[in-house]
Amino acid sequence: MAVLPKAVKIAKPKPKIFYSNSPLGIDWANIDEIAWMYQEELIQLDSIVLASHDEFEKRLDKATQSNQMSLREGESLTHLVMKMFATDCLINKLGISKDNILYEYALIGFEVDVIDRDLNFPTECGNTNALKLEKYLSLPHTKKMLILPYPNLEDLKVFQFQATPRFFDYIKHKQEHFNQRNAKLAKFH
Repeated sequence: MAVLPKAVKIAKPKPKIFYSNSPLGIDWANIDEIAWMYQEELIQLDSIVLASHDEFEKRLDKATQSNQMSLREGESLTHLVMKMFATDCLINKLGISKDNILYEYALIGFEVDVIDRDLNFPTECGNTNALKLEKYLSLPHTKKMLILPYPNLEDLKVFQFQATPRFFDYIKHKQEHFNQRNAKLAKFH
């Protein structure tokens, strides 16, 4: 009698990646679509621990005691420290020079927390609108989208999303579908 291999369960992106601090604002439709894209191998996902929770807390404490930190209106110190870790990630893990890093950069109707000048690695910190994943990965120059969720009591991780060639076929098909639907609706107005 042949023994069948156990089914391999594919982990899917969790809402916590996008909404790590505010579960009330979860956009379930986009989260479900991202999970489907991952299961269908339209996107790839990996994660890297950037800092232990203790290291994160130490950097946050140091920033709290510094009088050289400048917060944007409405920005928390935690978010600012996460942008510092994102900057370190772009420099140390992806080889981007510090001079080529931009903050709060306007991109296709959104604002990216941290990004390189070539727009290859849009990086979001904290709560992230899940729609940004599809929009940023659809751009021709994006190599990966990075998300650093609030670590709460865990290690600080960066989640790296990368589009596969099938992703672009899906986006093209999806856009054609919406264009056809909108054309039909326009006939009735």
